[in-house]
Amino acid sequence: MNRPTLRDVAERAGVSVSAVSYALNDNSDFPLAESTRSRIRRIAREIGYVPNSLARSLRQRAARLIGVILDKPLSYPRYAAIAEGLAQGVAEEGYQLMFLATRDHQAGVDAVRGGQLDGLVFVGHDDHAVPAELAAAVAEHAIPFAAIDCGHAGGGVPYSSVDFDYARGVELVIGRLVEEGVRTVHYVRPEIVSHAERVREQAMFHELSARPDVAIHVLQTAVTSEKLAELDRTPQDDSRYREDLAGRVADLLDTGTADLERSALVCSWGADVETVFATARTRSAEIRVVGLAAGALDPARWPGLSYASLPLLDGGRACARLVVAAARDGAAPDHLLLAPTLVG
Repeated sequence: MNRPTLRDVAERAGVSVSAVSYALNDNSDFPLAESTRSRIRRIAREIGYVPNSLARSLRQRAARLIGVILDKPLSYPRYAAIAEGLAQGVAEEGYQLMFLATRDHQAGVDAVRGGQLDGLVFVGHDDHAVPAELAAAVAEHAIPFAAIDCGHAGGGVPYSSVDFDYARGVELVIGRLVEEGVRTVHYVRPEIVSHAERVREQAMFHELSARPDVAIHVLQTAVTSEKLAELDRTPQDDSRYREDLAGRVADLLDTGTADLERSALVCSWGADVETVFATARTRSAEIRVVGLAAGALDPARWPGLSYASLPLLDGGRACARLVVAAARDGAAPDHLLLAPTLVG
């Protein structure tokens, strides 16, 4: 059975979630009728509501804190880099970073409205954009807020956003491969259909449609949405996935129909680059291997490897500056699209 939440108390009491938060906060000076405060506290006791540990700790802290909502493991280099950029960015502005309970978005909203947090950042991934209820609360209460890696929002939302130009990464990679004489591109991509995958795939076919002398073949990996969730739970136990990927690449290269010296394997996921590269090198030293995101291998040590490097650290810092500007100066929303660079 799920633990009772602020929202459960609010529904029983017939008041807003914010009113419940104020009633249960001993240090709140919000003008709330004593009868209402007493009734809310009584209902909270009756249904067994236990105050969120985040809220308890925040009561003891001064402001100048930016909360971050992220539900991906920081053991992944991608999200660790974004988080490091966020921490550097807020520190440069005289603020600190605090990671929030990933599913309790309302706690973050209440913490901002109660003055314990100065603003919020949401870190997206795959097709996980800003949740509708969080976006609605941000708009309703004019909360200083910024989102990163949730798609390029443009001017259609009342908050700032930072995204990465995945299409530009494809342009850089294909341009380099064509210059090097590649005439067959094997596009290694997962089965999931996320924002980044859609953009990359569209850009890939757009670039190659303008080059009819270059063929493209899609090699799907075994990653589905369900498999991705499993890998998130146990990221250290991905050996079976890697074995499967290596087998698919080996089967492709062993068909005997590909001109390996004029072929390239382009990995949509940086995490796949190492396995694909190692497998390709057992078949040919000539085939090019490229990642559309950074992998684990150093191009300086692995001849023939290159990748489009996403500015993850810079993206985190830029996102931090945007949310601090909104919190401190009331700055209008801005929307940044950061381009990658080609490494190797």
